[in-house]
Amino acid sequence: MTKDILVIGLCGRSGSGKGYVCERFSAFGIPSVDTDKVYREILEKEGSQCLAELVAEFGKDILSEGKLDRRALSAIVFAPGNENKLERLNAITHKYILSETNERIESYKKNGCRAVLVDAPVLFESGFDSICDFTLCVTAPDSVCVERICARDSRTKEEALSRLANQKSADELRRLCSFEIVNDGEADVLAQVLEVINKLGAGGKDEE
Repeated sequence: MTKDILVIGLCGRSGSGKGYVCERFSAFGIPSVDTDKVYREILEKEGSQCLAELVAEFGKDILSEGKLDRRALSAIVFAPGNENKLERLNAITHKYILSETNERIESYKKNGCRAVLVDAPVLFESGFDSICDFTLCVTAPDSVCVERICARDSRTKEEALSRLANQKSADELRRLCSFEIVNDGEADVLAQVLEVINKLGAGGKDEE
């Protein structure tokens, strides 16, 4: 029999390196649910109701060859003064993402995992923190985040800064979260991950 699974919410500003931290946790038998990946997969499903709602809200200009053009949508919701549009985007997408995330957590539980990370960039804004037992933020200086965003997403510095301006600051995340992992390119991330796992007793799987 499996025990209840420990759900750890993971968040951080864009470019902080959340995916890298998830990889380090996976080395200790703790998988992760990438909510951004879940979002993409939901949109790619044939007859996606989520995509239909987005088109109804933001118009057909967010489509390219029948699929969501994320750059076009980002240009709308992250434009200065468009905070209400970002709120509408989140209101539409979060319910679909949360439903799928819960299904994946249940699957990991059935497979004997003792813990799972929920990688959600807007963990608190989305309300996903309500399904978590603990929360963890990944932090890095804004200069590092900007550099990573530009390299990863082929964005300009101005676009990267605009994105960060719409997100909670590192200080806010520290106040909200149970744990912090510094991923500035110099700190020992693996040692920090191991410290969190030891404090929670969360590694490995239960035997059937």
